[in-house]
Amino acid sequence: MATARERRDSLIDQESARLLGDFDERDEEAIIDDDDTDVGNGHNVSDQVAEQEVNELSTRALVTLFCSLYIGVFLCALDGTVIVTLVSHIASEFHEFRSVSWIATSYLIALAAFQPLYGKVSDIYGRKALLLFSNSAFAIGCVLCGIAPSLWFLVFARIVAGIGGGGLNSLSVITLSDLVPLRQRSLLHGIGSVLYNSGAAMGGVFGGLITDAIGWRWAFFIQVPFVVISAIAIQINLKSKPADEIQSSRLKRIDFAGSFTLVTALALFLLALSMGGNYLPWSHPIIFFLFPLSFAFLAAFVHIETKVAEEPVLPITFLKDRTIFGSALSNSFIFMISYSHLFYVPIYLIAVRGISATAAGTNIISNFIGTGIGAISTGSYMRATGKYYRIMIFNASVLFVGCLLVCTYGPTTATPVQVFYLLVPGIGFGSLLTSTLIALIASVPHEFQAVTTSIQYGFRATGSTIGVSMASAIFQNVLSSKLFTRITGTGSEEIIARVLDSVEEIEFLPEEYKPLVISSYLDACRGVFIFAAVLGFLNIISCAFMKEHTLHTTINRR
Repeated sequence: MATARERRDSLIDQESARLLGDFDERDEEAIIDDDDTDVGNGHNVSDQVAEQEVNELSTRALVTLFCSLYIGVFLCALDGTVIVTLVSHIASEFHEFRSVSWIATSYLIALAAFQPLYGKVSDIYGRKALLLFSNSAFAIGCVLCGIAPSLWFLVFARIVAGIGGGGLNSLSVITLSDLVPLRQRSLLHGIGSVLYNSGAAMGGVFGGLITDAIGWRWAFFIQVPFVVISAIAIQINLKSKPADEIQSSRLKRIDFAGSFTLVTALALFLLALSMGGNYLPWSHPIIFFLFPLSFAFLAAFVHIETKVAEEPVLPITFLKDRTIFGSALSNSFIFMISYSHLFYVPIYLIAVRGISATAAGTNIISNFIGTGIGAISTGSYMRATGKYYRIMIFNASVLFVGCLLVCTYGPTTATPVQVFYLLVPGIGFGSLLTSTLIALIASVPHEFQAVTTSIQYGFRATGSTIGVSMASAIFQNVLSSKLFTRITGTGSEEIIARVLDSVEEIEFLPEEYKPLVISSYLDACRGVFIFAAVLGFLNIISCAFMKEHTLHTTINRR
């Protein structure tokens, strides 16, 4: 008689064969309808998802549930950018200017490290339980941020909020995937992308207004009641199946070793990327130690997932499928591009064009508008046609063209031109957010969509952090090189140190140095924009690597 381990390996081998093209659509239906028991647990495979429904929701119920889920998504996005306008106030209060950027970095690292875990764990404990946990962690993190007595306590609080935020992001998409057919889901994901980007766009403005009115701590406190409302709405509106396992049985199904090694590997890798070139030189022994250590934990994770775990937290054999791999890689690229633009276009506007920070924030809103246009239009197209491949390739090309347009920014670029050039990559980014996610979900049977969605969200969050780190390294290296080449003579080192520390120092420089510093900043920003354009080209290749799959009109994919 086959052991649980052998039955699990047989199931994964069968799924890998399907993903590699040995099965056709009829085989997929056979897998979905299969009544074989789950590995080593005696449960039907389709029963892994506690909230999986076979009947479609009414429009009213769907709208109610969607709003319940995406309150959290909106707040998670807002919390990721709200810190931009709080940094100077927090640094002044705690007298920690050099370390204050850890407030943003810690949130992104926690988001990236924990996001991949939620899919499989929610298969075991149910979507509802994990959504309530995510809301609770996010709310607790916001409260701790508000009462933080020191900078490093605030960094810890941001980690707690990031753990919760990772679940709010990925589980909202996974839950909709349980309840809405693929064709209808494409438009909902488009609307969800608009809400996420609206939160990201409003974060800086919201933080600035609240800080000026009642203090930076209230920028975190005010979010808590809305998180509580989201949790109550989920408790009321999201139904869950009665538990058919005792607690100890559920705990045995969790891949603790895989989860620990994955989180540790990602956290160490992203920590090294964030510190290198910013807090420590790339040649520092700590950086040299962190990278090999992260790869060692990654190797341990791969071994555990392929040789040890009964139920892997991330079935990495799925990455053999060209659509899953291409979708995950594409998401990493587009988030690297997006964060490179959102961080360094404002620096270009302030340093080169000489406009205020508020005006710079206004000028990049076109990027978020473009994201909304791309997401909604692509979602509507996929819902109407049931196809995604052609529009995905088209918009990957739009994103690349937009990146090239941004590379042409110069000292005299007219404001309407600058705004339009940033709109174009926004359209491509928004479209790809929706189409690549739908492509990934369509490529696997219903019961595997949670873990594959987590894979993609893990690549998104990791891409965000890697993008910021690599763009920062390019910017700092080019800027330093150009400044030391162009500014020489008595007092040059002091001037260079001032403008490297703050872009605002340009205004107070002697007139003879201003053009040299401005041209150096332009070259540094252009280096980042060229980096984004290269990623845009690689993204086209990643998208072309994917395949067209059927977008079914029913949940059971008939």
